[in-house]
Amino acid sequence: MRVISGEAKGRKLITPCGLDVRPTLDRVKESVFSSLYPYLKDANVLDLFSGSGSLGIEALSRGAKHCDFVDMSKASLDATRKNLELTKLNDRASIFLSDFKAHLNKTKEKYTLVFLDPPYSKGIEDIAMELLPGVTGEDAVAMLETEYQPTDYHNFEMIRQAKYGRVYITLYKRI
Repeated sequence: MRVISGEAKGRKLITPCGLDVRPTLDRVKESVFSSLYPYLKDANVLDLFSGSGSLGIEALSRGAKHCDFVDMSKASLDATRKNLELTKLNDRASIFLSDFKAHLNKTKEKYTLVFLDPPYSKGIEDIAMELLPGVTGEDAVAMLETEYQPTDYHNFEMIRQAKYGRVYITLYKRI
């Protein structure tokens, strides 16, 4: 796994060993970030269920202003911290060891771009998407990765969806 483009292009990233972390494939990441190009410059990003932090790091490398990385796994956040050091992007990042609901309910941030790659088959993506309007401004964009074709969500309009193998990547815009 590596950073595909931007100021940290080509830097290899680490993933936590022995965990149920599913790094987003480079070809999928490239396609997603091509679609997100208009939303990246100076974005305030939330990488929820961040795992190794590869999505948030890619956003920072491509011009996002700041990224909050949130995960419940200390091992995942340790990997994120190391990846931020490897890419020299740690000065534009904050790391939170937190449950997604707790973070979404207490943060005062207004995010313009949100990555959601929750554990599959848990149903928590619906809860996260319902809480997002409280932490996003108008025109914010959310990227949701699921193993099924997701539904519409109140306050969000689906703007793009693609299937990569067994994974769906869906982009939503806040309305």
